[in-house]
Amino acid sequence: MPLAGDNLRLSVNAFFITDGTRSLLIDTGASNVWHDPTMGLIYDALDEAGIDPAHVTDVAITHKHEDHVSGLIAPDGSEAFIKLERVWIGAGDTSVFTGRLEPIRDRVIPVSEQVAINDWTTAIPTPGHTPGHTVYDVRSGTGHLLVWGDTVHVPTLQFDQPNVSWELDGNQSQACAARAALLEQLTQPHHFVAGAHLDSPGIARVTPSGDGYALEYLAPPIG
Repeated sequence: MPLAGDNLRLSVNAFFITDGTRSLLIDTGASNVWHDPTMGLIYDALDEAGIDPAHVTDVAITHKHEDHVSGLIAPDGSEAFIKLERVWIGAGDTSVFTGRLEPIRDRVIPVSEQVAINDWTTAIPTPGHTPGHTVYDVRSGTGHLLVWGDTVHVPTLQFDQPNVSWELDGNQSQACAARAALLEQLTQPHHFVAGAHLDSPGIARVTPSGDGYALEYLAPPIG
C-alpha cells in the first residue's frame, strides 16, 4: 500500500458533473477542518478546472464524514457556494448539519430511498460505512458512472480482497455487503466507478479477477 512517511496515502476526490446546462458537485473535501490541509483544496481544483463556484447550485454528499461534507463552508467561515439551492445526503447522516454547517441545514434534502435528483442522476442508499452512505448513479449515452464515496478506502487491497473492512466503517458487515453488490454491478458493460479514495483522478473500470476484482484507471493516477 502506498505510504507517505509512516502514514497510509489516500486520495480525497470530489466530482463535478455537468451536461452543459445543469451541474452537480459530488462531495466537497475537508475545507480547513482536517489536520491535513491537502484535503481542503477543492476551491483550487475548481479554479484550475475553470469552474466558477457561483455556478454550483446542487451538491450531493456521499456521507457525513468531514473530508466529504466540510467544504460546503470555506476556510473563512463563509458559504463556499453562494447560489447553493439543494444539498442531497442520506437521511441517516443529516445530523452533521449543526455548528459550522448549520447555515446549510435549510437546504438539505434527506435521501431515504432510491430517488432521481435530476434527469441523469439517481441517489441510491448504501448504508454501512455510515448510516446514510449514498451512491450516485450518473447516466449518459456512454453508460453509468457510480460515484460511490467510501465504498473502498484502500484500492491496492480491497479490490483484490473485497471482504477486508476499514476500521471507520460504522457497520462493517453492512459495508462489506454494499461493496460486494456494487463491485458486481460495476462488472457490467458500460459501467464506471468514481471513488473518493481511489488514486486521483479516481475514475476507473472494474473487471473480475480471480476471487476479487481488478481496477483499470481511465487516466494514469496522479502523484
